[in-house]
Amino acid sequence: MPAKQFGTHRLTGTVGDVTYAHTKKGFLAREKTKVNMAERKTAKNFQAWRDHTAEFQVMIKEAKIFRSAFTDLNWNVKNKGIVQQTMKLMNQIRKTDMVSPRGQRRASKGDLSLLSNFDFTGNGTIDTALSGGYTASFDRVTGEVQVVLDEMIAGQRLSAPPNSTHYMVSLAAVAINFETESISKVLVSSAKILINQDLVPATTLTAPLPPNSTDPVFIALKLEYFNEVNGNTHPVMSNAAISSTVIGVDQG
Repeated sequence: MPAKQFGTHRLTGTVGDVTYAHTKKGFLAREKTKVNMAERKTAKNFQAWRDHTAEFQVMIKEAKIFRSAFTDLNWNVKNKGIVQQTMKLMNQIRKTDMVSPRGQRRASKGDLSLLSNFDFTGNGTIDTALSGGYTASFDRVTGEVQVVLDEMIAGQRLSAPPNSTHYMVSLAAVAINFETESISKVLVSSAKILINQDLVPATTLTAPLPPNSTDPVFIALKLEYFNEVNGNTHPVMSNAAISSTVIGVDQG
């Protein structure tokens, strides 16, 4: 039974192994209990803790696999919060696994469509940057991923950063087997297109993945800008000048 204190020495906080607190019942003192790791690993009353820990460790691993699958696409993306953002979302997806028993739930067996519209930069999705001017498709039988960028006048459609002269759109198609950690990926890019008032025709980007794959497929699109100096183009190295987003998920 916790001790009660009614004297003049009313304490709050922790002293040694005793924690003092002011409650509706008065000032209480509680002694800390210590549980060693061996007990956590074997005691029956810690089974829920063991289940949660096992699932959390797998979730961290799967979030890392997902991020690494897009390393080539996002080589110049600087987002300090990307680890926490992917872990938070993958943890939500883990809870949608309605098949596995507690302790064995995995994000890869949950609703991976929740990764659609995931923003790698933290600055806003590519739908905003392109004003939604594209269509995406995936044929699981042939493995072909295709994105068609609508015709547009870049000088009017795009909110290009200062000193930008060109833009480029890149498509990343990725098939991930989370259990074996195998990744099939294809990265294709448009030409560097001049930003002016001329009409840019519709552009098609095609990425061939292995046909008849049973793995989840993720489609990401990236918009970045360049500055031309004396005939040479250089990337605008600002995270605010980049949009990179998952635009489609096919769980298979």
